[in-house]
Amino acid sequence: MQQLAQPELASSYLNHDSNNPTYDFSINPDLTLEVIYVGHEQEPVIVVDNLLKLPDSLIQYAESGHAFQKDVKDFYPGIRKPLSPTYAENVYSHLMETMWMVFSSRLTVNIKLLSSVLSLATSSAKDLRPIQSVPHFDSFVTNNIASVHYLCDSKFGGTSFYRHRTTGFETMNAQRLQQYAPLLKSEVMQSHKTSFDYINGDNELFARTASIDAKFNRAIFYRSNILHSANIQNAAELNNDPRTGRLTANTLIMIE
Repeated sequence: MQQLAQPELASSYLNHDSNNPTYDFSINPDLTLEVIYVGHEQEPVIVVDNLLKLPDSLIQYAESGHAFQKDVKDFYPGIRKPLSPTYAENVYSHLMETMWMVFSSRLTVNIKLLSSVLSLATSSAKDLRPIQSVPHFDSFVTNNIASVHYLCDSKFGGTSFYRHRTTGFETMNAQRLQQYAPLLKSEVMQSHKTSFDYINGDNELFARTASIDAKFNRAIFYRSNILHSANIQNAAELNNDPRTGRLTANTLIMIE
């Protein structure tokens, strides 16, 4: 059997948060992991259950320090705050070989952390903008990997992946975007809606290709160019309390 080369961690990624030494973001040695492939394009999604040994540490972190804030430049339907890069370092150090085998064809993987935040979905359906009512992609760069770590009750819903019916696109790149962006804008405007809602399954513009339920301490990892959206099933119960709201940890990395 050929021995797998050991992936490497980029030195620029090793940024410990010395201001927050009391939070334990250690990985659960008994986590379980599976890879599923979604849609016609068979994009891989890694599903990890029981990711952290002490997931309540993330909730404690969310309850302390910097307050959650709304970013008017961000289309996220809620509020966010920075998350210690120590969390991401622990996660990707442990999952390095998996990242390499699933998302890269190179012998080694260097990972650069682009974003690490805690997120609370708080926007009611009546406050959504049109762009927040359709699936989105985080980046059209294929070597960027996004993650969602659920720290909430399963009643809030997980994440679904979608295919745009008109184009058949399930993932985005620079070339596709030139066609997709103006077409989607036109389709949404032609719907003549005066109010919008969270997408949660098939509609006239999109077909759902897969859905992953939210589960406390479950995390999913996927290429950031795949069309996806949160399944907001109880929008009326969304709130800004990290213990009772739809709290998630979100990272974005670049595999170099």
